[in-house]
Amino acid sequence: MRKYSALVLLFGVLVLGISNDTVVSIDPASELMLYGSSNVNKFKCECTDQFPRSTVKFNKGKNGTTATFSNAILDLGVAALDCGNKMMNKDLQRTLKGDEHPRIRIELVQVKQLDDKKMTDGAWVTQVVEAGLTIAGVRKTIDLSVRAQQTEAGRFRFVSDKNILMTDFGLTPPRALMGTIRVNDLIRIHMDMLVDVEKGM
Repeated sequence: MRKYSALVLLFGVLVLGISNDTVVSIDPASELMLYGSSNVNKFKCECTDQFPRSTVKFNKGKNGTTATFSNAILDLGVAALDCGNKMMNKDLQRTLKGDEHPRIRIELVQVKQLDDKKMTDGAWVTQVVEAGLTIAGVRKTIDLSVRAQQTEAGRFRFVSDKNILMTDFGLTPPRALMGTIRVNDLIRIHMDMLVDVEKGM
């Protein structure tokens, strides 16, 4: 499987309640996909960016139901999105205004709700995460429903899907062949990540 980077870097700390400084590594087998459609077909684009280990600060709220982050920022290269077709890649980069805004920014803000269940024997738990998503210079606050599973000691799997509208970010869905092919406004972001979490440096 090709190497991918996570859209969200730190799902691991959401379910662990670990120390303030947390080092996270993303397994190359992780997947980040964009799914879309037009009036004639469906398409998917893969994120091929790779990132080093990162340290993020994590502070759990006094009531135990929220947590906030600092330094939890991830920049993705627009040019790293591969739709399997050079012309489609070019259209996507133009649609995302990649020349003017070459990076897509994800910033984790807080966990809005912590699941009381514990991850045991591969059980799944659900977290609701507030994040800032910046595309083409426009920042929107989004909520992500994240399913988390501990696969082994220090290793976790996180799965999430999020629908966004290109027009919400001031983008015009592309057209091709003199307007006969029209890409739909809705894009689905799919993440399936394998994350290694360390306590401290």
